[in-house]
Amino acid sequence: MVLSMTEQERQRAILRKLARLEDGVLFHPATIIPTGLARLDAALGTGGLPLGAIAEIFGASGSGKTTLALQMVRRAQSSGAGAAWIDADRTFDPAYAASLGVALDRLVVVMPESAEEAFEMAAKLAASQAVSLLIVDPAAALVPAVELDAAIGSSGPGLHGRVLASGLQKLAVAVARSGVALVFLNQTRSRMEGGGDADTSAGGPSLKLYAAVRIALEPAGTGAVRFRVLKNKAGPVYGRGELRWIPGAGFTETA
Repeated sequence: MVLSMTEQERQRAILRKLARLEDGVLFHPATIIPTGLARLDAALGTGGLPLGAIAEIFGASGSGKTTLALQMVRRAQSSGAGAAWIDADRTFDPAYAASLGVALDRLVVVMPESAEEAFEMAAKLAASQAVSLLIVDPAAALVPAVELDAAIGSSGPGLHGRVLASGLQKLAVAVARSGVALVFLNQTRSRMEGGGDADTSAGGPSLKLYAAVRIALEPAGTGAVRFRVLKNKAGPVYGRGELRWIPGAGFTETA
């Protein structure tokens, strides 16, 4: 279900859907939530992403971030867990999600108008205890409200990074209390000066700081994507491997 309505209608619809997801049983935090890909889970060292923490999955356009996240949603749903998707740039494709096995009637999808609204939605979804996996796609599209209202270039430099830092500070506390796994999808930032840094993502250093896990994706030849675990507070760091892309089926393990 994709919501595109007034704020009041949106909130009522979210609450109704959360009530259906809960079905009378509150989510009880566990230690990890598996990604559904054994090679990636093994590289993380714990069998999945930590609950009660923030993770970042980033890479260039077309590296498979959205596909991986959708497969994580499918895996969570298969174990009976609730999931939600914050569609920051309004590109969520229900048909593609369904083709990967996502149960759309059990997925809460919201479309925030600004970065501040996205953080508010994320905090409410986390506090609801109706979901154990929350995806924000993408972090780079979280535009501050003042920037949306102002003329282009008049909001001042670094505004996006400051709003992201403030929102993440509060959201990290909410996530830790609720036991939700919050995953930000993000774009690799291109840097030409100083030789560049292939492991730098958009939005400034705040997401890199607050993320307990950071996973980089990059193409590795035809039909393959390489992943690297660049930060891991819950297990070993620098784990890596490859995933194979199968058209219409998403990622699977390589031989």
